[in-house]
Amino acid sequence: MKLHNIKGYPWIVVGLSSFLLIDKYIMNVSPSLIANDLMSSFSINATQMSAMVSLFLWAVVVCQFFIAGPIIDKLGFRKVSFFSLILSAIGLLLFVLAADINSFALGCVSRLMIGIGASFATVGYIKAAAVWFEPRKFAFVCSFLMTAAMTGALLGQVPLVYLIEITGSWHAALISYALFSIVLALLYFSLVRDYNPHASFSNDLKEKTSTLDGIKKVLFNKNNWLLTVYTGLTFTTIDVFGGIWGNNYFRELYSLDVKHSAGIVSMMFWGLAIGSPVIGKLSEKFDNRVGIMVVFHIIATIALAIVLEFKLTPAVSGALLFIFGFCLGVYMLAFAIGNRINPIVVAATVAALINTGEPLLGAIFDPLIGYFLDITWSGQFIDAHNNIIQSAISGSHRYFDISAYHNAFLILVLSMVVAFFLLILVKDKEVI
Repeated sequence: MKLHNIKGYPWIVVGLSSFLLIDKYIMNVSPSLIANDLMSSFSINATQMSAMVSLFLWAVVVCQFFIAGPIIDKLGFRKVSFFSLILSAIGLLLFVLAADINSFALGCVSRLMIGIGASFATVGYIKAAAVWFEPRKFAFVCSFLMTAAMTGALLGQVPLVYLIEITGSWHAALISYALFSIVLALLYFSLVRDYNPHASFSNDLKEKTSTLDGIKKVLFNKNNWLLTVYTGLTFTTIDVFGGIWGNNYFRELYSLDVKHSAGIVSMMFWGLAIGSPVIGKLSEKFDNRVGIMVVFHIIATIALAIVLEFKLTPAVSGALLFIFGFCLGVYMLAFAIGNRINPIVVAATVAALINTGEPLLGAIFDPLIGYFLDITWSGQFIDAHNNIIQSAISGSHRYFDISAYHNAFLILVLSMVVAFFLLILVKDKEVI
C-alpha cells in the first residue's frame, strides 16, 4: 500500500512537517533561559550576547528567501527539510562545544548553522500544506503552523528548565535534544512524500517556472512586501522578548526564579498556539482576513504595551501575555493571503519572503535592545547567588534595573503601532 493512500495521510505529512517548526522555535527561544550563563561562558556583555544569538535570525533572513523558497519549489520539501534538521542538530552540538571551550567565534558559526537549518522550517510546512490540501482549506491548515511553532517555543521554556535539571546542566540538555532531533529527522524522511497525485490542482504544481521567474513574480507584488514587513514588526516581540529578555525582565520585576518567570513568558506562546487555529476558523467562516487581522492586532498592541511598561502582578502579566499571544494568532493569516494572491507554483517562495520579515527585524531588534540596556547600565553586576555587586567576579554578569528594561521595550510597542498602519494598506485579492 502506497503511503499517500493511507486515510488522513495529508495530516500525517503536515503533522511531521510541524516538527520543523517546533525545532526552529526551540532553537530560537532557548537562549532566553541561559542568557546569563552564555554571558558568563563566553565572557561577553549583553550586546555581544544578543548579537551572537541573533546570528540565527540573520542566517534565516538570508537563506529563507534566496535559498530555501526557490530550492523547495524546485526540488520538493522532503529531502531538503530532512537535511535542514540534521544541519540544525549539528550546529547545536557545536554551540555547546563552543561554550565549553569559551570560543565566541565558534559560538557565532554554530548559531549561523542552526539558523541555516531552521530557515527551511516555515517554508517547508507551508509548501506541504499547499501540496496536500485544497486551497479553500489552506488558511485553516496553515493556522496550525503557529500552533506547532508555539509548541516549540513552550518546550523551549519550562520543559527545558526541567530537562536541564534532569541532565544536570544546560550543556547536557541541549546535547540530548540535538540527538533527539536527529532521530525525528530520520522518521520524517521515511514517512513524508512531497507529491500529491490526487490533488485537483496537481497540474499547477507541475508548471515549469525558472527560479528567477518565480522570484520575479513574488517580488513585483506590492502586497507581498506589505505582508513581509507586517509579519516582521509584529513577531519581533516573540523573538526579542520571548527569545532573550523576557525571563530576565520578570525575574527582576517580581523577584522570581527561572521556572516561574519562564511560566509567565510561556503564556504568550500558549495564546498563540490556541489563538492561531481559532482565528483561522474565523477567517474561513467570514472570508475577511484583513478585517479580522486589524481588530485582533489592536487588542494585541494594547495588551503588550501594558505588560512591557507597567508593574502589575505575575498573574495579570501572564493573562495579558496570553491575550497578546492569542490575538497575534492573526500572524498566520498573512501566509493565507500570500497563498491567495500568488500562483501556487511559487508557494514556497512567497512563504519564504513573507516569513523573512520576522528574522530580519528580529535580528536587528535583538542587539538593539541589548545596546539600549548596555547604555543605561548602572555599572553593577550580579553574581551566581543573585547578589548585586559593584565589580565583576568569576561567574557574574551585568545587572539591569527595571527602568532600563522599560525604556528598551518601548521599541517593541512602537513596532506594533507601525505594523498596524501597514496592515490597513494590504489588499486581499485573488491572483488572476
